[in-house]
Amino acid sequence: MNPLLDQLADYPMVELARRRRDVAARGVRLFDFSVGDPHDPTPEFIREALCRSVPPRCGYPTVRGERALREAIAGYVDRRFGVQLDPATQILPTSGAKEAVFHTPLLVIDRDAEDRAVVFPDPGYPAYQRGALFAGGEAIAVPLDGDFVFRPWELPESVLRRTRMMWLNTPHNPSGAVTRLPDLERAADLCRRYDILLVSDEAYADLYHDTPPPSLLQVGVEGVLVLHSLSKRSGMTGYRSGFLAGDPDLIARLARLRSNPGLAPQSFVNAAATAAWSDDAHVAERRRIFREKRALLRRFFDEVGIEVHGSEGAIYMWIHAPEGHDDESYAALLLEAGIVVSPGRIFGVAGGGRGYLRLALVPELDEIAEAIEVWRCQV
Repeated sequence: MNPLLDQLADYPMVELARRRRDVAARGVRLFDFSVGDPHDPTPEFIREALCRSVPPRCGYPTVRGERALREAIAGYVDRRFGVQLDPATQILPTSGAKEAVFHTPLLVIDRDAEDRAVVFPDPGYPAYQRGALFAGGEAIAVPLDGDFVFRPWELPESVLRRTRMMWLNTPHNPSGAVTRLPDLERAADLCRRYDILLVSDEAYADLYHDTPPPSLLQVGVEGVLVLHSLSKRSGMTGYRSGFLAGDPDLIARLARLRSNPGLAPQSFVNAAATAAWSDDAHVAERRRIFREKRALLRRFFDEVGIEVHGSEGAIYMWIHAPEGHDDESYAALLLEAGIVVSPGRIFGVAGGGRGYLRLALVPELDEIAEAIEVWRCQV
């Protein structure tokens, strides 16, 4: 057996689901803010596009996907960020974001090389660490606190010289913090200087509360990639659809890499994705819904004195555990009352996230209002 399977703990959400089941078995009504899988339905026009595209016989899909999908993605990137991409050479569809996070280190990691480190923010998406380790790389978690913005130029020279790949994540999961354009440019310049592949995970780029977050693509594509997903943007978590885009040389090599395990989204999913990337109106409506959910919770947190950090984008609220509690103890207290939140430490590798809790804005508005009344009794 691969020893990594035993060295790594269960995927954090698996353990959280077990605890949730134990409480539900006692008959406690649950208000679940743990998993980032919104309850709001996928827009009807996206579902119809998928259903229309299932043929009597489905042949093998291609790694690069249909031209129509890549053109729709290019159109989206142009509208949203003002960046023109070549659909033929700079875009590659993925089966969602998680598999791309996990597999992309295979592009650049030589397990026998000294410079085989993958650097990522801590707390962060657990797949950053796991993808690096399974690729044979050295996983380096960079602790974040304060504003939860990752500033790679603050890393020591010794780390930069052994780094082959670096992850940015903006808006950041779990905190919702946003990296500004000058900082993205500074990070890109640094990685080009040290010959580091820089990949920006921008899965939440369209889910923000005030100012639209920028993209790494806006500082030039040389040596960089971005990752986007339809899971949260369009309510398509189960469709597993996203894309990588950027440097054409890197995209060409990624296409070669991904053809080996056959990482190719199904054509009917690509048809739904084409419809989703071509439309912005449904995303504006989803932003409105998440904004209302956030405002409702924010008023409650301000009222009872719970500190909110980051939370500028994504579908999360990132709060500090009240005095007398750490993230584990406060999450356990809330769980006993039926409110399921994620302790910040489950997103950490080197201690990141301790003392904080993440709430995914997935319940409906009326459910959130009911949860607030339950929560109020625990304050």
